[in-house]
Amino acid sequence: MSNHVAFDTNKAFRYLIKNTSNADTMRDLHEQYALWREGEPNRFLQKPDPNQVQRYFSPGKENAPLPCLVRGAGGQRLAQFTWGFIPNWRSDKPHGDPLKAVDRQKKALDIGRKTWSAASETMFDDEKPTWRDSAHDRRCVIVLDGYFTFHQQDDTTYPFFIAPKDYDCMPVAGLWDVATIDGKEYLTCAILTKEADEPMHEINNGGSKPHTMPIVLNPDQFDQWLEPIDKEDYEKVDALSDLMKLPSTRELEYITVAKNEKGSVDNSDEVFNHFEYDELKIDVKKLNG
Repeated sequence: MSNHVAFDTNKAFRYLIKNTSNADTMRDLHEQYALWREGEPNRFLQKPDPNQVQRYFSPGKENAPLPCLVRGAGGQRLAQFTWGFIPNWRSDKPHGDPLKAVDRQKKALDIGRKTWSAASETMFDDEKPTWRDSAHDRRCVIVLDGYFTFHQQDDTTYPFFIAPKDYDCMPVAGLWDVATIDGKEYLTCAILTKEADEPMHEINNGGSKPHTMPIVLNPDQFDQWLEPIDKEDYEKVDALSDLMKLPSTRELEYITVAKNEKGSVDNSDEVFNHFEYDELKIDVKKLNG
């Protein structure tokens, strides 16, 4: 998976409210959304920033606040988690680490500049301490418009945008955590990935190297996805692992999009427009069935 996404926080939150499982939760989420729109942030929601509420093209290195759904103490909550996962054990509280406090802080923040995605196949493994705690009780739904990946042909890369054909939101599986660094809480997240399907495998140049893609969820899977799991509840762990392997029922569209003079993609709504490259050898129409 390429670490570039598009998201619209207002659209995402409205989508989550519309697709909730019951009337009480819908009312609670709507109240949270209204307070956020009025500029009243809380632990999970940041004060609306016009430059961050919507991003047409957002590289992971921007550490953007992605719109999410999470299960809190009082039920489901709307949230904005910074993209770039920092595990809770990277908090700078006193411990036996020989590093100075300022060095521990830098090391923790540096992690969040690299951990944009997590492999679902290994997230429950004891050998993966970065994800292990969150895999059991800090999972989230991250709501995107779509994501970008790049096809390599000769010495040139061609950007692809992948999104639902119906232009609705794309909810994907994620993990979140909270770390306290220099007295400040950092609520961060990572997008969970699985082995790529055939179109994504072809876009990413095939070969024997495994390619990945985000796990797209359906609204009727949200409750199961957000429910905490005890580490010894192997039956629920297995059920969740099976859920992540299911093929998505959403029909996705794969389109090539334009590059700017610097060879990158502009942060504008132009990225949603199909741009044809005459020299491109990959059959885009075939990808879309």
